[in-house]
Amino acid sequence: MSDYIIKIINPSDYTGWNSEILKFDHYSFFHSSEWSRILTDTYHYKPVYFSLIRNNRICSVVPAMEIKSKLTGKRIVSLPFSDFCEPLFNSIEESETLKEKIFEYCENNHLKFIEFRTSETRFPFETGQFRTDLRHILNLVPDKNELKKNLSDNTKRNIKSAIKEGIIIKEENSEAALKTFYKLQCITRKKHGLPPQPESFFDNIYKHILSQSKGTMFFAYLNGKPIASLMFFTFGEKALYKFGASLNQSLPKGANHLLMWEAIEKYSSLGFKEFDFGRTETNHEGLRRYKLGFGADEMIIYTTRYDIRTKSFIQPETRTTGIHNKIFGKLPLPVLKVIGNTFYKYMG
Repeated sequence: MSDYIIKIINPSDYTGWNSEILKFDHYSFFHSSEWSRILTDTYHYKPVYFSLIRNNRICSVVPAMEIKSKLTGKRIVSLPFSDFCEPLFNSIEESETLKEKIFEYCENNHLKFIEFRTSETRFPFETGQFRTDLRHILNLVPDKNELKKNLSDNTKRNIKSAIKEGIIIKEENSEAALKTFYKLQCITRKKHGLPPQPESFFDNIYKHILSQSKGTMFFAYLNGKPIASLMFFTFGEKALYKFGASLNQSLPKGANHLLMWEAIEKYSSLGFKEFDFGRTETNHEGLRRYKLGFGADEMIIYTTRYDIRTKSFIQPETRTTGIHNKIFGKLPLPVLKVIGNTFYKYMG
């Protein structure tokens, strides 16, 4: 391997970043410059996208953000608040070259550890020390009847039930709609015993994604009131489900099934090739069955942490379920918002 250079790039400063990334087979929304801007604008992380460049073209890249925190340690993560983020390699040789550069950077900058979240590639090493989550992907086709064949009987029944209940689905993309989504999101996070992410995070999503027609929200209405919503992002030929929110009380049967189906229909009709349901923790069996019910294929997401000082892997523990859920669930929503505004930037 010769005639190459390695650069640490901020995608926001690199002309044509998205075009370069879309040349890779395993690109995702999380590789986009828009997602990088959202993370940096909200949490002030430092983008360190390790890139191997040959003939003015990005041949391989490992996206990462540097997080400085006295609470959780100075580290790099690929990428914070991302379900997964595949390193994009042109060859094994290039992956080894970038791996050495990453380790060198971490040692020189006295970082505590590095974390990778991959689904196609076990990077940086084959190791038994990792956490697994699930990812579900549906290959889209223009024919709606073909998509319907993928649906489980239970999913079909739930969609019919929601329609019978009188649920109306609307696609909305305004700032007012985002405010409604955030209110539902706060309710949902409290229900799950978690603080909501800062409102500025969703403001930046609107600025860089929703207002630029690179994503949208679907709302379920019952008797004229919004009861649930799903948020989607797009990049290239791929659509990604990222956030869901709903009222605290029990939803009418099938509301979320109908919401998801409407989104799948839309993106298939627009010619998108892939619909990604995002990450599911392995202990969330109900959510797993829900996603499989649309005919999605299941993959494993590997999260690995490498301790720079000891040169060894450490067990990553970043699940959203635990004793903290009971504590957060009892706190008033204004307090949870303060906690979210204060601590999310350290968690990544």
